[in-house]
Amino acid sequence: MLLRPRVRTHRRSARARGRRAVAAGLLGSVALLATACSSSSSSSTTTSTPATSTTATTHAAATQAGLPPVRHVFVIVLENEGYANTFGNPSADPYLATTLPSQGALLSGYHGIGHFSNPNYIALVSGQAPNSSNQADCQRFTDFPTGTTTLASGQINGSGCVFPSSVPTVVDQLDTAHLTWKGYMQDMGNIPSRESAVCAHPAIGAPDPTQQAVPGDGYATRHNPFAYFHSIIDDTALCDARVVPLGTTSGALPSGVPAGTTGLATDLKSVATTPNLSFITPDLCSDGHDAPCINESAASTAGANMDSFLSTWVPRITHSPAYLKDGMLIVTFDEADVDGPGADASACCNEQPGPASAQPGLTGPGGGRTGTVVLSPYVRGGTVSAVPYNHYSTLATIEDLFGLAKLGQAATTSATYGSDVFTR
Repeated sequence: MLLRPRVRTHRRSARARGRRAVAAGLLGSVALLATACSSSSSSSTTTSTPATSTTATTHAAATQAGLPPVRHVFVIVLENEGYANTFGNPSADPYLATTLPSQGALLSGYHGIGHFSNPNYIALVSGQAPNSSNQADCQRFTDFPTGTTTLASGQINGSGCVFPSSVPTVVDQLDTAHLTWKGYMQDMGNIPSRESAVCAHPAIGAPDPTQQAVPGDGYATRHNPFAYFHSIIDDTALCDARVVPLGTTSGALPSGVPAGTTGLATDLKSVATTPNLSFITPDLCSDGHDAPCINESAASTAGANMDSFLSTWVPRITHSPAYLKDGMLIVTFDEADVDGPGADASACCNEQPGPASAQPGLTGPGGGRTGTVVLSPYVRGGTVSAVPYNHYSTLATIEDLFGLAKLGQAATTSATYGSDVFTR
């Protein structure tokens, strides 16, 4: 099975070669275990100690339970760094590790839910657990086998990349609730022969040509969770309107976008044009995945490139009318390192393995400790919470804030953001 490379500095490239060699064998083992596991739902627990908090099922109930009336949520996902490399090493990324925590809440106990990247993005929008196909980052854009069923737990009982229409996402829920959402993908559509300018993804069954950045284009399909659900991509008009390029800070977009398409900078200009949920994916340079970068001239370190992106876009978000009115910005990482001295496959928050992969983290129960920052008018700067959270916790919190039912493991996570985070 082919695995996607992670281009890093020379130090990290050496580690990545070792990771790929180890992971090739691990994924083979995962596939065998998945066959055994898929006949019944898993009931094993992680080894970490869960935290508890009160959740709510409607927006009104959420407010009564102590959650603030947040109505505009922004999520930025960075790549492949454990806590010690980022928040624990502020000289490497001072804007992320020092400036942002001084403006909001540092969630020091935050974890990814698996390895490699793709299942973490999937979890953030659906609550689905990793399976052996997306643990390999979906080198081919494959459907789940025909006849794959969904268990009573809400988990799909099989392995694949593109989930059938029967598997819902938080954006399906938002549509039903007459709320709005958009995915903003940096570099999407920069090279039209590589991917389309809106709703970009390979054809079903085809190899994914975006597994590596190329000069001028660092879009990666595997970091765009909306591309992996038939409920979204089969509605062409919806997907084309909602999964769009990030654009520049002046609002410029690639030439191939349909008329009327707007990027984040344009949408931030008013409350009315800002989606209730904005999911922002930087390119393979800006998210810290590649260092040195391939798609653009940039700094030589992942931390500096992440800081450059964040210091450009975070102030634009936090000074926008929607954020100032009732916003929340979450800056998180998909996963911690999977190999080398910082390798971490730990888990928290009552995470359970899914029916198609016994080890969400390949060598352990989760995606490792990453840390996360939350900014909001409802969060006091300098807040630090050691309560364990993960991507299922974030999904559950978003669903609580918007009065939506819990999907997948968002329904069973032991912790959602509470008064430890919302300190104003």
